This record gives sequence, C-alpha cells and structure tokens, in this order.
Amino acid sequence: MSFSTQSVPGTAAARATSRERAAWFALAILLLFSIAAPLNQFKIPPIMPILMGAFNLSVGRAGLLMSVYAVTGLALALPAGLIFQKLGYRITGLIAGGSIVLGAVLGATSSSMGNLLMSRVIEGIGTSFMAVLAPAIIAVRFAAQKRGAAMGIWSAWVPIGSTSMLILAPILSQGVNWQAVWWFGCGYALVTTALFVVLVKPARDSTADGSQSRPLPAASAAQVLRNCDVWLISLAFAFYVMATMAFGTFLPTYLSLVHGMPLSQAAFPSSVMSMIIIFSCPAGGVLSDRIGSRKRPYVLGMALTAVIMPLAAVVGPNALILLVIAQGLVSGLVPTNIFSAAVEVAGDERLGGLAMGIIMAGQNAGMLVGPIIFGALIESAGGWPLAFGSLSVMCLLGALAGWLSRAR
Repeated sequence: MSFSTQSVPGTAAARATSRERAAWFALAILLLFSIAAPLNQFKIPPIMPILMGAFNLSVGRAGLLMSVYAVTGLALALPAGLIFQKLGYRITGLIAGGSIVLGAVLGATSSSMGNLLMSRVIEGIGTSFMAVLAPAIIAVRFAAQKRGAAMGIWSAWVPIGSTSMLILAPILSQGVNWQAVWWFGCGYALVTTALFVVLVKPARDSTADGSQSRPLPAASAAQVLRNCDVWLISLAFAFYVMATMAFGTFLPTYLSLVHGMPLSQAAFPSSVMSMIIIFSCPAGGVLSDRIGSRKRPYVLGMALTAVIMPLAAVVGPNALILLVIAQGLVSGLVPTNIFSAAVEVAGDERLGGLAMGIIMAGQNAGMLVGPIIFGALIESAGGWPLAFGSLSVMCLLGALAGWLSRAR
C-alpha cells in the first residue's frame, strides 16, 4: 500500500515530463514544416529581375507575384480557421503542405505569367492554412506558463524562411535557372510535410497540463467569432503589420533614391533586421511567460515601434543601422504575444485554430493595405517624411486596440 501511495506522484511527474518532451519535439517539427511557407513565399524578391526577363514583365506586374499572396491570405484566413476546427490538425496539415507542393510544381513548369500567378495562389492557400495550424497545435500542447516561449520559437518561421531564401535563391538560380528555386521549395515542402504527418502525433485526450479535456460546446465556433477581444487583437495586429510591411517594402527604395545607395547595399539593413527578429521572437515569448502578461509586451512593442520607424526619415544611413537593430529587438515583443493572446482569449485552447484565423485576417489586411497607403503618401506633397510619420499613427492605433482587449 505504501508503495502505491509513493508511486503515484512519481508516475504523475513522469507523465508530465513525457508530455513536455513530446510537446517540444512536436514544436521542432512544426517549425521545420512551417518554414516551407515563407521559404516559398519569398523566393520572388531575390530573383525578380530573372523572372522579369523570362516572362517579359514590368516591375508592376512582377509585384503581383507577391501581392497575390496577401489577397489569398485575406480571403482564406477565416475559412482556414473554420476548416481546422472541423477537420483537425492532420488534414489541415496535409492541405497546407500539399498546396505548397502543388503550387511549386505548377510554378516550376509554368511557361506563362497566368500559370505562374495561379501557382502563387495555390501556394498562398497553403500558407494560409499553415499560419492557422501551428499556433493552434502549440496552444493545445503547451501549458499557459510555457506557451509564450513556444510561440516565440515558432514565430521565427517567417524570418528564417525569408532570410534563407534571400541567400539560397541567387545561388540556386545560377543566373537564369529560376526553376531550380521552385523545385528546391517543392522538395523542402514535400519532405517536411511527410515529417509532420509521420512524427506529430495527436495529443492524448487531455489538456497541456494533463487534466481531462471536456467536449467542446456545439456553439463554440460562433462564440469565438463573436469574441470582441479576439477581433480587437486582430485589429491591433493589422495596424502593426500595416506599418512593418510598409517599412520593410520601401526602406531599400528610400535608401537608394534619397541617399543614393546601390540596391545591394540598400537591402542590407532589412536583412540585418530579419536576422535579429529570429532571436528576439523567442526572447519576447520568454519575457511574457515570466511576467505573466501578453498584453504589456505587445503594447510596449507597438509603442516603441511608433517612435523608432519615423526616425528613418531624419537620420543618415549610418545611424539607420542602429535603428533597424533596435527595431529588430523590439519586433520580437509583438507577433509572439499577439498569437499567444489570441488563443488564450478564445476561452479554450482547442479553439486556437479559429482564433488564429481571425488574427490572420488582420495580418493579411495589414500586408495588403500598408504598402498602398505608404506609397500614396510618398507621392503626396508630404513625401517621404509624411509617409514615415504615418507609421507612428498606425502603430499607436494598434497599441490602443490591443490595450482595449482583455488579454492578460
């Protein structure tokens, strides 16, 4: 009898350790799998001149190959969340990975701009599902006190994927062979999809802390869609992404046109910022876990961004490096904690997929609208100073919307 009494705590501790190891292993596979999306999304910019020559494209038409991603993401964000709640993680993962593989194959074999655009739409479908899938799995696998760190590690998926392709695409294309870039993206997506399907097992019928899960109410999806806090967080993220997307899109052009920097050098500050974000995202998650708040870090990050970004219009190129380093450090506070806050205010971690669908709707709206507003302001009488100043307004509006939510 005494043996049984003493072994129960030990057994419970062993189960908790096993659950935690399985969660971190699943996170590692999820990160590798998720990187397939930005790896394929950002293969256009580093070889755009090659594509312009191959398909006889103007700069404006070539830009469609990137903007179509935002349109697809905006259209599919909510449906992707609803499909995840209905079909579960495994089928959603197959849709995500399969769409990226299919789109890459179609793109690699395209001989016309129409087919290439269609391939980008299909890849965009995969990215939309990927953005919903991973945070929802993390929400179920990790207890609240470790969820921020896990979400922070996963949040590095975009800078890792985009930075990797900025380096690899020029090497793979070897001057004119742009199809090699597409086949590489296809192969990576295919391998990581297989890893996800084989190695990420369904969580047992318990929550992240080991307690027994309860059935979801039939009206749970409708409750999430009516949840004002999720929508406020999505609105906050939309304003923030408007600012950061505009800044990242036009900074190299600004440095080239205003400061006379060669394009190769003008892109350097953006790459430095992306590299720093890879490490600041996990740090932002760890910080939020330690202080027990998601709201305070992401509101602080937006407020600091409102100060940092407009300064780009008044400092020289040398001081700008310090600004992008500061922005890279600050950026880790926002996406990580936006994602964590969204799945938590949904009320049940199993509803994280639908909550993330709402967040992705805001993100893609910001990606679509931000560069348009910034570009229009550049051409106005206020020029570059007014355009950079508008980023402060966007970030402060985002901070206000995020603060009004009841996230912890």
